[in-house]
Amino acid sequence: MPAYETVLKNKDASAQELAQAVAALIEAGTDSAVLLFMAVESDNLPAVKMLMEAGANPTLVVANEQNAVSLAINEEKWEILDYLMTRDFNRTMLFEGISELSPSMIDYLEGKYIKVPHELKNGEDLDWINQIN
Repeated sequence: MPAYETVLKNKDASAQELAQAVAALIEAGTDSAVLLFMAVESDNLPAVKMLMEAGANPTLVVANEQNAVSLAINEEKWEILDYLMTRDFNRTMLFEGISELSPSMIDYLEGKYIKVPHELKNGEDLDWINQIN
């Protein structure tokens, strides 16, 4: 793994190291949505914040029909999800790649942000997502 990717996945990296790693990866042609996905995957909230503040789009599908938000939901990364859900972004792709939510995630989302329809609770139909914005 290149040194810059190692820094991005290091939760203890300094803000300066993180900023340098992000800048180097973007300069090398890495899409900021991919970097955001990597930061969520690594549970690196400082990197997520830095990338979001730099304009990374959390709703772009990156891998396995998932984006950064759906990855945070699927893997129950609570702090990152809380941060992402308080940001202003197009919520149309919010649950892309999610077939069913855990009971704890349903409680979390319904308690703080949105009503989770029955269809998502049992994984039958996700067409309602297109109506969210």
